Amino acid sequence: MTLIVLAALAISIVLYIVIGFLHNKHIKDLADIIPLFKGKMAKVKRHEELSASNVAASISLATVIVAFFDLVPGLGLWLMWPAITTAIGFWFFSILSRRIWNRMSVYPHRPTMHEFLGTEFSSKKVAFIAALFTTIGYLSAFAVELTVGSRFLAGLIPEIPEWITVLLIASAGLIYTAVGGFRTVIVTDRIQMGFIWLLLFSLLLFYLIYSISNGGIVSSIQAIPENVRTISWSNSLIPFVAGIFIMNLFTYISNMGLWQRISATQDPSTIVKGMSKTVWHSAISWTLFALIAVGAFIVVTPIEGENFLITLLKSISSTLLGKTVIFCVAIGLYGAMLSTASTQLIVISHTVYEDILAPLRKKKLADRVLLKKEMGLSRLILTASAIAAIVIVEILRVGGFSVADLAFAIYGAALGLVPPIFYSLYLKKEKLKFLGVWATLAVVSGFVSSWIASIYGKVNGDGNLVFWAPVISLGVSSFIMVCGHVVCKVKGEGELPSVANHS
Repeated sequence: MTLIVLAALAISIVLYIVIGFLHNKHIKDLADIIPLFKGKMAKVKRHEELSASNVAASISLATVIVAFFDLVPGLGLWLMWPAITTAIGFWFFSILSRRIWNRMSVYPHRPTMHEFLGTEFSSKKVAFIAALFTTIGYLSAFAVELTVGSRFLAGLIPEIPEWITVLLIASAGLIYTAVGGFRTVIVTDRIQMGFIWLLLFSLLLFYLIYSISNGGIVSSIQAIPENVRTISWSNSLIPFVAGIFIMNLFTYISNMGLWQRISATQDPSTIVKGMSKTVWHSAISWTLFALIAVGAFIVVTPIEGENFLITLLKSISSTLLGKTVIFCVAIGLYGAMLSTASTQLIVISHTVYEDILAPLRKKKLADRVLLKKEMGLSRLILTASAIAAIVIVEILRVGGFSVADLAFAIYGAALGLVPPIFYSLYLKKEKLKFLGVWATLAVVSGFVSSWIASIYGKVNGDGNLVFWAPVISLGVSSFIMVCGHVVCKVKGEGELPSVANHS
């Protein structure tokens, strides 16, 4: 199995780095690395690119694929719930995406999500705090993907020292993202989504052939434990169901990666078509991941202390068909890891450069964008962020946080941005300026409350409290924004107009 996995990784690494250097030849200034102005190289050209990038970035190796195979013995077909709610979340964002593009298109440049919030609320504090917390969240998420994903892939080739494998496969994503910038991320995302489809269909085909060869499909399905292939309800599922629903429904609204791709799109029709395809492709791909995790019981039974997917791949490595499947799976797993990690990395670089450091400097964007040294600064931020991210996640790992815990804490905290974003999209600036302080307080409170809930639940062994973190974050932030609205209304400083008036 080692040679097969190494071949898949080697082909992928060479392919992605070559694409990065090919795009590097066309980079002339900073706007070709990160989306800052319309018409530059950092853009999304077609709706197929937007859809593939959205879905590929959502399919994390660490928090989706590995997590699904870890959780399937206990959750079974309940893994369909994350798939359903993810599609609903993308659909919800698609409703807002046209409005987001229209509101940002009036700017002379392409603003980040945080700059948009700061400008609409007439508050630099809102922009800075939102960017700071987004950066912390993305650093944590990137580190989880990089370290957990790399170690998982290293587990497929145990004959090679883990640190060598981790270093090689993690460095590839950093190199092609730093060299080729945003456009390279979009192009490689589309290729990586193709590899993810290859992973899914190769395993499904293997299950079908295996079932036919071993007593038929019906008997193979019956070999799956009843609690795994059926859906039963217990009250202990309430935190999981509620937490997943709230997190997946609203998380894309505060997802800087999605805002970045929307701002880089050249016309609204691309957004409409791309987001529509995103909804369907996410529903299909996530559902298939849930089914292949459940279907693994057809071939093998779990081994305690070993990820179920690794157990499955080891068991099929002796046949030619199995070796072919392993190659397809390995190239898909690496694609899933890099699509998520590179998206997070380019977002971190963009946010730190434009939202955190730029306000501290005297040069305006129009002056900075043409300077060669600014491209170097952007790439330096990207590299430093990758190193900082690894330090952060190792601290959290020492603290006992699992991948699932980190996912709920990180993405739950980001929901504190959702209420201010809704206000910024549906109110005019003259009314929003009175809510700037309240928006800052909402973002801070949502972020802090989510992490407090997660850490408190972890320290006290209450896993349900970790699941409730997204609900707590969104609830606290919403409460503060509503209180601010009421206070401003009492003072006569502005009223919330109906959605219809501004749609």
